[in-house]
Amino acid sequence: MTETLLHASNVAIEIAGLELVSQVNLKVDKGGSVGIVGETGSGKSLTCRAFAGSLAVLGGRISRGTLSLAGRNVTSPRAHAEAGLYGRVVTLMPQNSMSALNPLMRIGTHLTETIKALDADGGIAPKVRATELLDRVGLREPERVLRQYAHQLSGGMRQRVMIALAIAGRPHLLIADEPTTALDVSVQKEILELLRRLNHEENMGLILVSHDLGVVKAATQSVAVMYGGMVVEHGTTETVLRHPRHPYTQALLRARPAIGRTERLIGIPGIPASPDAWPSGCRFAPRCPHALTQCNASVPALETLDAHHVVACCRVHELTTDDRVGASA
Repeated sequence: MTETLLHASNVAIEIAGLELVSQVNLKVDKGGSVGIVGETGSGKSLTCRAFAGSLAVLGGRISRGTLSLAGRNVTSPRAHAEAGLYGRVVTLMPQNSMSALNPLMRIGTHLTETIKALDADGGIAPKVRATELLDRVGLREPERVLRQYAHQLSGGMRQRVMIALAIAGRPHLLIADEPTTALDVSVQKEILELLRRLNHEENMGLILVSHDLGVVKAATQSVAVMYGGMVVEHGTTETVLRHPRHPYTQALLRARPAIGRTERLIGIPGIPASPDAWPSGCRFAPRCPHALTQCNASVPALETLDAHHVVACCRVHELTTDDRVGASA
């Protein structure tokens, strides 16, 4: 029987009384991998902060719905903190490694202090455990890396250090927020392969956040597409990327460059509305080429198309899938 690590049910998030994320339904099983994609400002990172229990530092909270981790209800920030799950059950790998790593601390200090804080030395000296972690994430000469500072490492090496820090407490669920940003293609491939290997070998759950559909395709089993603080399409990665049913997902795929693609790229017109100016109906309607008057009536609920595919679009049964849209994803 599959063990569910994370279950978000109709989760809404607000900061300073303004709702920024609405109706997020997501489940991650042990050994499973889920991608979250969408444009900047779609609510991806905020959702992950809620999962990791770090909303309080932003003055945010889960205002509706429920969130459970490893079978515990952690909807309130206090419950999440008191359960002591961060670092041991769930851990968040932030986007910018250069900002996340203290420039005045050696890499070895980062690791050994994290290991001590999580009581994760496994009965061996923290420095030995730190060396093992760097070796585990594929860094050559780990002893030398322990003596270095963040600025002395390449972007790819810093990302490996971030992964080593993230898995120091042997967490059940790793949330990687844009782990390949600003890395060249070859290094991106190496980082994704490392995350896939940890996901498989450690039977660890993985949430991979990205704006790049190709990254998600390479490393996840299912994908949730977010727009305007909501999940608008969710299903297996293969199904969503090859047979997208929401106009926003289709638009993302049409705008994505790919090797061998001959069709002209089509950008998405307009810009996403800010949360205080969201329309009363479908939040994508102002930019959607298929929008009708009915789309502005109410926010569409997720509709189940099959056991592994849900879409929030009131015209989903009228609009056909263009197989060519997802073929090059």
